[in-house]
Amino acid sequence: MKEPSIPTGLITFTSDFGWGWGYVAACEGTMLRINPQVRICHLSHEVPGGDVAAGALVLRRIAPLYPPAVHLAVVDPGVGTARRPLVIVTERTDALVGPDNGLLVSAAEAMGGIREVWLLNPAQVREAAGLPSDQISMTFHGRDVFAPAAALLAKGVGVAALGSRVEPADLVSLGSPYALVEDHSVTAEVIEVDRFGNVALAVRFAELSPLEHFYQVEALGEGLPVWTARTVTTFAELGSGELGLFCDSWGQVALALKSASAAQLLSLERGMRVRLTPLPQE
Repeated sequence: MKEPSIPTGLITFTSDFGWGWGYVAACEGTMLRINPQVRICHLSHEVPGGDVAAGALVLRRIAPLYPPAVHLAVVDPGVGTARRPLVIVTERTDALVGPDNGLLVSAAEAMGGIREVWLLNPAQVREAAGLPSDQISMTFHGRDVFAPAAALLAKGVGVAALGSRVEPADLVSLGSPYALVEDHSVTAEVIEVDRFGNVALAVRFAELSPLEHFYQVEALGEGLPVWTARTVTTFAELGSGELGLFCDSWGQVALALKSASAAQLLSLERGMRVRLTPLPQE
């Protein structure tokens, strides 16, 4: 089988490293040392620490907006364990570099699907990059394995020089967040709480059919509040303290509170569930 041709010159970078401790800079410096001409675009480094599902959501949403590229993603609570370091090549010819913990799969599917999967050999990666193979930290594969692999791929080094092909069927998958659409209600998992306190649910807005003007919003859990939300199209339609239900920029059902946090009002965090029940028109 012919080795896939991976686009060169561009790396996107997603992680849970944050900006304050130098981990992002360490990875970026490693990549630039190997491939000084590469352009690095930072998608996010504010993924909650160790939150693979949150990282996968960012990667799935944002990476497909870029042209075909090498996508480095490191949210890796299993670093140093038996979890596998991978390159996933998509049908669009992107290469996703990161751990086999579910982080990469949905993004690959959003970029045309998975063409091939390669298991990185850290020693081969280090040798190809001109780095000592015996200097691999057990806790920082982002710098020592994944960043070098991404830099090499974006430089035009063939993926076969970095590891061996494995079966896509063996990939770790996160599965889909909970969503149940019934005749008289929708129950869905909270998949995102953004910096404004807006709450995105794991159901497409188009699935609210027929669309009602008002919904009862019930956060599922003992002692949690029940509110009424009005369906709106923009934040400006909401009055002060009014809860709104709207279609967010990714096509998901979402909840917002004007100039305040809907998540705080409803005592919601990512992973919790919400039931929406249409209210009869008066």
